Amino acid sequence: MRTLLAAGACLILPALPLLGQSPATPAAIIAVERLRTIGDSLTPGIARTAQLGRGPGYTYALSHRDSSGTVETHVEWTDVFVIQAGQAALITGGVADGAHEATPGEWRGGAIRGGSRAVIKPGDMVVIPAGTPHQMVLAPGERITYLALKIAAGTK
Repeated sequence: MRTLLAAGACLILPALPLLGQSPATPAAIIAVERLRTIGDSLTPGIARTAQLGRGPGYTYALSHRDSSGTVETHVEWTDVFVIQAGQAALITGGVADGAHEATPGEWRGGAIRGGSRAVIKPGDMVVIPAGTPHQMVLAPGERITYLALKIAAGTK
């Protein structure tokens, strides 16, 4: 009996701090079919984004590009991309020469000097730390669709 009580205490005691808390929000699940439908619904253009959700310290969206983007540097956000379709060259790192602050903490324009270039394709995940200049470069006629997560730089 003592063994049974001790085992029960080992299972229950760690859970005591959780008692009295309000229920947690369930996970958001967006099925691949729904992502495909959303991606197909984005009208052609330089860049289109469908905001999927947000929470404290993060946002997530589905983005589609038909042409190259400008150089971007986000001071307070880490970008995480999961490539769904298409491909592009991604230039990251180095220094963004000639960039201007478009909104507080968001630098745009100019050119990347001393960056690295890599081809990104379906299935790839890209993590661009806050403060890292980056630019997607598409060849003529290319397109790319990707999940874009923005995570506050101070979030662990």
